[in-house]
Amino acid sequence: MASMRVVVRPQQGTVKTMPSKYTKYSTPQRAFGGASEGRRSGIRSQLRAALERGGADAKVAIAELWHAMPVWAFDAEGCDLILEALEHANAEEMRAMAATFRGNVRAAACSQHAHQVLERLLHDLSAAEVAFVAEELLGRGREFAFDQYGSSVICQLLLFAAQNKETHALVDEVLSADVTAVCHHKHGHQVALATLEHGLPQHRHRIFVSLLPVLARATKHRFAAELIATALLRCREEDANALAVAVLGTLDVVMTLACHCFGVQIVRSLLQVRGFGSFVMQEIARSEKKMKKDKFASELLRELGMNQGTMLAVAQRAGA
Repeated sequence: MASMRVVVRPQQGTVKTMPSKYTKYSTPQRAFGGASEGRRSGIRSQLRAALERGGADAKVAIAELWHAMPVWAFDAEGCDLILEALEHANAEEMRAMAATFRGNVRAAACSQHAHQVLERLLHDLSAAEVAFVAEELLGRGREFAFDQYGSSVICQLLLFAAQNKETHALVDEVLSADVTAVCHHKHGHQVALATLEHGLPQHRHRIFVSLLPVLARATKHRFAAELIATALLRCREEDANALAVAVLGTLDVVMTLACHCFGVQIVRSLLQVRGFGSFVMQEIARSEKKMKKDKFASELLRELGMNQGTMLAVAQRAGA
């Protein structure tokens, strides 16, 4: 088939051209705009086959998808093809595909499909090459932290570009006010978890400070309990110790938390905090009979390998 030359507009004010034998299939409005499902399937099959053949054919298909990215990344079918193309793309091609998102990061970050492409680029490119992603999210960081897809993008930034000053600024914005709300939110708490795992010490400290006044509720909260368990292991030692003291300040709290579906993970973390593990183990031994009757606590006992003999030994050491 003879090569064709068309003009497409992937970004406002920019005209891109490329000769390609696939151009007549991949123009966005022809491909997924008004074509029938059968026609769409044919387009996908031809581009996918070109990617699988590799070599020059794959290069042409990648170029076609690059032209169409501003439209196709937001479409389920187009997104799948772009993700497949990224598996075949080299670093230069990935950088070119990432550049098409400049000025469109906010829209992509809250898109069911386009956010997957963003996250793949965060994974494959260097931290410096994706710094613009965090930069464009700034100003609406908290909004994206509470969004199903936006929160996932921020988590990936913390995983793959935590050292970037743009990522630091974005997390700083997310934690700038009402951190408690972030910690108790379905999607926001995922950002807080990623911050505890990969963020700066000062950001971990903010999360610690926000949890202390609400511990009574947070220890049994679906999302906040997971944060407490992680903070005990990831915060700096003085913060982790202060958090452990606060959690253990109530009578029989170890048994109460061990018997709770969300609280039991906090007990698992307390067992690993230096200076507190032996006390927690003694409390478990003391409450063994009651704990054996509970679904979550009995599972913890099995994990610890604690039977009647070991319980007795622990209890004797505690009373010595």
